[in-house]
Amino acid sequence: MYGIARLMVGDMRLQFPEQGFLKRMRIYLAEMYPIPIRLLSSALLYLSFAALLGRIHGVQIQILSPFTLVGVWSVFALGLILRLMDELKDKDIDQKLFSHRPVPAGKVFESDVWFSLVAVISLYVFANIWVPAALWMAFFLLKYSLLMFRYFFIPDTLRKYLLLNVATHNPVVPIMLTYILVLFSADHGLSLRDLDWHHSLLTIAAYWAMFFAWEISRKIRSPEEENEYVTYSQIFGRAGAVLIAGGAQTISFVVGLYFYSQLSFSGIFLAILLLGYGVTMWGHARFLLNPNPVTSKLKPFAERYILIILFANVLEHTLFQRGWQL
Repeated sequence: MYGIARLMVGDMRLQFPEQGFLKRMRIYLAEMYPIPIRLLSSALLYLSFAALLGRIHGVQIQILSPFTLVGVWSVFALGLILRLMDELKDKDIDQKLFSHRPVPAGKVFESDVWFSLVAVISLYVFANIWVPAALWMAFFLLKYSLLMFRYFFIPDTLRKYLLLNVATHNPVVPIMLTYILVLFSADHGLSLRDLDWHHSLLTIAAYWAMFFAWEISRKIRSPEEENEYVTYSQIFGRAGAVLIAGGAQTISFVVGLYFYSQLSFSGIFLAILLLGYGVTMWGHARFLLNPNPVTSKLKPFAERYILIILFANVLEHTLFQRGWQL
């Protein structure tokens, strides 16, 4: 624990925030991490993933169980931790290229971000103490996040090479999903040996693919938008970057079809899956056929695709629990 705290704080000299701290952080959260939306999406992610695991293992999930509350909070807290860490990691880049953001614009102090980071990490650890069976995985997830914060102690290399950066940072997603899997097993009294690892890992891969596609999509630009900020469209070309994002989304789509067939999902699930995938692929095609600053906004398509799949899984779980097969 001491090692984690030392790594987290580093050379920082933390000062108690002044009276305007809450006001400044409200501004920050509204712009960078809107709580209602993030809390809802965290709940949707956890419940969707747990519901699919429940279907795989033949158990019913309890929406209001203490494990669910810890899981939803942990997903929400981790997202906020990573957001606050990025604020500190990328302060020089943001000052140069994104000066409108709260910290470089002076709306929020760097000390505010530090104080919030320490507070959220403390609350994350406190919540997970109540689930001893999953605490080791919660700490592993936190330690990996802290390594990301320190750029794995090779900051110059990772800042220089975008692909190496994503290769070291993006695995936090499957680690977080594995944490949910461990929490799920503790909730239902299943040992890790009892888990259906084949289908569980397939589920992790499908969810990871969607978030990987989001990571690629948010750094794709049209030719007139490109600048010194390194994007995947610069590295792979416009078509190459879109192919990678679309390929990852296709993986999740195919896994969804597999579960529809193997687990006897409803026709409603299939219809939602087809709709989400079709709209997302249309967004890619529109950009490739007519690249401009409007059509290049593929991030919202990636986000909607994730939300549609999460919603489809929760809805399927609800229908199955009530005995409806449509």
